[in-house]
Amino acid sequence: MAYTDEQMRRIIAEYGPCVYRLAMAQLRNQADAEDTYQEVFLRLIRSKPEFESPAHQKAWFIRVTANYCRDLQKKHSRRELALMEQDQQPAAPGENAALSAALDALPEKYRTVVHLYYYEGYTTEEIAHVLEMNASTVRSSLKRARKRLKDFMEGGKADV
Repeated sequence: MAYTDEQMRRIIAEYGPCVYRLAMAQLRNQADAEDTYQEVFLRLIRSKPEFESPAHQKAWFIRVTANYCRDLQKKHSRRELALMEQDQQPAAPGENAALSAALDALPEKYRTVVHLYYYEGYTTEEIAHVLEMNASTVRSSLKRARKRLKDFMEGGKADV
């Protein structure tokens, strides 16, 4: 199924913000998030998937975005990524600098579930389905992430 220009505009308007926010949450780098954004929509055009419902379509976008971010992170060394992230991610509206720093310091697996749960409004069961994980794994990841964030915020620990 080839998409018309109007269909692509609608799809990008509907799913683009979610794709970009998730890419920023995982990569914490604007240039990489923009590359991810473009790649996800190119994959849509190339693969032409059939969707059963709008929920299935949104799940596809989240899964493709998360997988591409994971692949991109593998290409970058951790040290290079940390250096690029430091000056490029201001605190989001409503977040203070300490919370933003704590979120930046979380391992990617925790940042992803925290972002989907708190910023995108998904339930743990929905996150599990989208990321192809067990719901109990999602819940334990959220619990561990909350603990790390709490410890960081209370004591300013750098070992989030």
